[in-house]
Amino acid sequence: MRKLLIALGLALMSYTVTAEFTEGKEYWEIAQPEGIPVATDDNLFFTWLGCDSCRKIEAELSQDLEGFEVVPLIARQNWRPAAKVFYVIQMLDGEAEALLKIKQQIDEGELDPTDQKALFEAIFELGYDKEQVAELLEDRRLYNRISQAEALAKNYKIQYAPTVVVKGQYATDARSTMTIKKFREVLNFLKSL
Repeated sequence: MRKLLIALGLALMSYTVTAEFTEGKEYWEIAQPEGIPVATDDNLFFTWLGCDSCRKIEAELSQDLEGFEVVPLIARQNWRPAAKVFYVIQMLDGEAEALLKIKQQIDEGELDPTDQKALFEAIFELGYDKEQVAELLEDRRLYNRISQAEALAKNYKIQYAPTVVVKGQYATDARSTMTIKKFREVLNFLKSL
């Protein structure tokens, strides 16, 4: 009997309770068009430079978001300049530090994420070559990247930032979770499915 109690006690100690979340409330399953295979390797983090909750989630959940592709969301036409700057920095092999400095200027109210001219002036101040940037702004590759970001958002029906897509099948956003803690819990729950 004692061995049974010890075994039962050990089993209870190793048992972890997982939070149950409601589909349609904290997360949603992404509807897949009939006949199109699910892209189970799509782990995406949709963000916008003007979104302070995006930056907070990205900073606090950096380990949880490891391996997720960052996709600039263009939910409105005036979000396009931020996507251009994001991809220009990335395509010119810019350092993460440059994007961080842009985000800090936005946080401090020194930079408007919808003002393309101001955004590009800011990256010139960070040492980016004006001629290289001007060439890239005319380059089809940049517009292909922006088109791909828009297509991903449309495919997954993403309308708000921040939003994560997990395994191409599930998604959650800050509107559904309301706190960073719950966002993390739902994200990790979806990763476990």
